[in-house]
Amino acid sequence: MLGLPSIAIEYFGVAALLLVLGYLIRFREWTFLLAGYDETSPVPSAVAASVAGNTVLRIGVAALVVGGAYAVADPPAALSGIFAAVVVLDVARLLYRLNTYSPDGTDAAA
Repeated sequence: MLGLPSIAIEYFGVAALLLVLGYLIRFREWTFLLAGYDETSPVPSAVAASVAGNTVLRIGVAALVVGGAYAVADPPAALSGIFAAVVVLDVARLLYRLNTYSPDGTDAAA
C-alpha cells in the first residue's frame, strides 16, 4: 500500500465516482441519472446534460485536488469545510442555470 491517509483515499474514491458519473451525464447524455429530470422538462436533454455533467465533473476534479492535498501534506482541517462550501455553491449555480433556461438563448445564466 502507498501509505496514504484514509481521508485522501476517501476523496480519491469520491472523485473517481464523480468523474465517471460526470462523463456519463455530459458526454453520453445519461440524463436519467438526474433526479427530477424527464422528457417533459422545458430544458432540452442536451442542455441539461451539458450543464449538469460539467458541474459533476467540476466537483469531481475539486475532490481529486483535495484528495491530492491530503495525500502530500497535512492541510488544515478547514479544507473539508471549504470543499463542502464549494460543492454547495456549485450545485446552487447548477440549479440557477437550469431554472433560468430559456430556449431563445437569452437566459440569465448565459
